[in-house]
Amino acid sequence: MARLNPGKPHWVLTDVSLVVTGADLRPAEITAFLGIEPTGVREPGPSRWGRPDEVDGEWGVNCDSNVSRDFHEQLDTILSTAGSKRAELVRLTERGYQVIVEVYGFAGNDRTLTLRPEELRRIALLGFPLRVAANMNER
Repeated sequence: MARLNPGKPHWVLTDVSLVVTGADLRPAEITAFLGIEPTGVREPGPSRWGRPDEVDGEWGVNCDSNVSRDFHEQLDTILSTAGSKRAELVRLTERGYQVIVEVYGFAGNDRTLTLRPEELRRIALLGFPLRVAANMNER
């Protein structure tokens, strides 16, 4: 939960995603298999913006401030999507793909982001890794 600090901006900007990656990933095939339109895809090969060793293809659905500025609503949206497609996502992992729940955000100016116990439970029950990347720069 964000702690409020007098005199400083009061925000935690987040982006929560469900991501499927794989060396031979074909985004159109993942879309057809899951029956979900992605918000972003990348064919396998070198990434223009990532590290040189990032060559896996990616398929993802994200929920950011364009959908809701509330982190818990974003997370609920992604966990609900993953939960409704869990069997299909497990099949993708059995085929060698990696399925990840990602949380990315800017949480500077002494802000904090807290996962609630029920959210941690939902993530654990899905059985997919949780990756958290925070940008803690003061702005």
